[in-house]
Amino acid sequence: MNKTHNKTSALIILSHQMDSNGELDKETFARIELAIELYKRKKFDFIITSGRDYKDNSDIKIGEAVAEIIKDRYSIAKNKVLVDVLSRDTVGDAFFLRRNVLTPHGINSVTIVTTNYHVQRTDMIFKKFFLPNISVTTVGAKMALDNLEELLDHEKKSYLSFLATFDKVDLSNDRAVINTLSLKHPFYNGEVYDKLNAY
Repeated sequence: MNKTHNKTSALIILSHQMDSNGELDKETFARIELAIELYKRKKFDFIITSGRDYKDNSDIKIGEAVAEIIKDRYSIAKNKVLVDVLSRDTVGDAFFLRRNVLTPHGINSVTIVTTNYHVQRTDMIFKKFFLPNISVTTVGAKMALDNLEELLDHEKKSYLSFLATFDKVDLSNDRAVINTLSLKHPFYNGEVYDKLNAY
């Protein structure tokens, strides 16, 4: 007898940047617009946003700013929008969303929306954190960018840095990931932002 496996799906919007007043940049809006287009085309159980208050002169969390736009401007029901505000980068997006949002809600299929130049790194990082339990599809909003070559070079270096930071770390072990972030990652170990305290 064949068993059917129910899929609980989510559309994840990765934020880019905003100013201290909570105004989102054009790149974030391009991601939101693509996500809404996908949401209207296919049934997703949830839309998820993430991102912390990364501006020194503002306590507005970018994940919440994106969520408010989605609910207000596009009339998405509040109970369909989930937010996590611990992430400080793509690695944090993958880990904290898995731990704080996807696992508690039983989500096992995601489509991640970012920008075209960021698709490859996003896809590789999320798959390392999500597979085999959560299926991953990554899509990118198309933008004409003058500094595309520079961005792609940064993406490559960032991915190699990720591999070095998490070398031999069991990414399925939340405690091991948090320990590594808080000791080795400059966005979480106190070098750039406050030291991570998320046990």
